[in-house]
Amino acid sequence: MALFKRREASAPAPAGAAVAFGVGMQVVVRLDRTRYPDSMVEDPIGVITAPGELVGSALYAPVVGKEAIWVVHFEEPFFGLDGSGPHESARVPQRSLEAAPES
Repeated sequence: MALFKRREASAPAPAGAAVAFGVGMQVVVRLDRTRYPDSMVEDPIGVITAPGELVGSALYAPVVGKEAIWVVHFEEPFFGLDGSGPHESARVPQRSLEAAPES
């Protein structure tokens, strides 16, 4: 009796399935707007160019515990919610990343 159902490699991932992040993936960085709720800055889009550490701090969100950090290079120079920038890249915790929609 099999406990797990094997999914064909070509089959699409089910809705809500975890995304496997990696170098070369295009992502949207979801900004933490708790301190700047009225900011009109859009969430930047970029490409993961390198893995970061599993612990430490990231540019736009505090890191708690062990969490994957990725280096993201933005498509366009990005200005932070606090007006800092322009930034060409940032170290971003994985929880702030979302796979960019395919265009």
